[in-house]
Amino acid sequence: MIASGTFGWDGYGRALVGQDLRGQIVHPVSQGRQLPLVEPSEESGRIDFERLGAVVAKTVTMKPREGNPEPRWHPQSWRRAQEAGEDIYLNSIGLTNPGIHNILTEHAPYWARWDVPVILSLAGETVQEFGDMASMADETPGIVGLELNLSCPNVDNGAVFSHSSELAAETVQRVKESTSFPVIAKLSPNVPDIVPIARAVEGAGADAITLVNTVPAMAINMDTRRPILGGITGGISGPALKPVALALVYKASQAVNVPVIGVGGVFKADDALAFLYAGATAVQVGSANLADFWAPLAVLDGLYAYVGEHGIGHISELVGSAWPA
Repeated sequence: MIASGTFGWDGYGRALVGQDLRGQIVHPVSQGRQLPLVEPSEESGRIDFERLGAVVAKTVTMKPREGNPEPRWHPQSWRRAQEAGEDIYLNSIGLTNPGIHNILTEHAPYWARWDVPVILSLAGETVQEFGDMASMADETPGIVGLELNLSCPNVDNGAVFSHSSELAAETVQRVKESTSFPVIAKLSPNVPDIVPIARAVEGAGADAITLVNTVPAMAINMDTRRPILGGITGGISGPALKPVALALVYKASQAVNVPVIGVGGVFKADDALAFLYAGATAVQVGSANLADFWAPLAVLDGLYAYVGEHGIGHISELVGSAWPA
């Protein structure tokens, strides 16, 4: 998604547009595993993050959270499910994380050693808490930007941040006042119309918008007649989410002037291309990592192959191809 190197206000927009193909892929580590505290490399068997545009760290909250009870996944093995042709994946993690203080002191110093930008995902319980966390993270070495997980409820009134144009905009504005980092607003698909909310966060200063978060879902064990997930309900992700995400990226990207980042069901290069055609400037690869931790690199290699085979000068030429002529 984001090319490495200098990452300032103006540089952020240019990097998102992409100076090379590498600039189109981001690797969110948001599915229940924290970024490793060792530097990844080919030799260690870990993913070569440096080939990617950026990494989005798992969402962090102000205080540590244990998350939801097990099981947190359905199916339990996403790799076997993928091999069997399954395309409906449910997760109910509950934002498991060690808290922002731990992340900033124990994890960020390792990220600072990587030749790839790391974007920190924040989830606050109030508008003020979002701002406080942004202030705590500001200018931390190893972090180059913030993504706001706005699909969680505001404890002050119970409203989900990204379900309200006013609340989403207020949150973005508070964060922008609290940090010098670029700010990405990640929105929920569970709204009647994404356009007013996308425009609201853009107006509040969001530097980019990520679409989308998961759709509420559940699964029931037909033998026990009980919910399968420990958290009862969860979110649907993987291939089944892609059509929803594509539709919202298509609408929002034509309504705003900031970059839109597509996420949801990107498992192969064709999935990433579909998001680019719909208007995404960049894509995130999330659930596919649970089936194959090297999936982002496979997507990237597929994009390289497509560009070469079709004589495309720059990947940005594909953005918005599906829009009305």
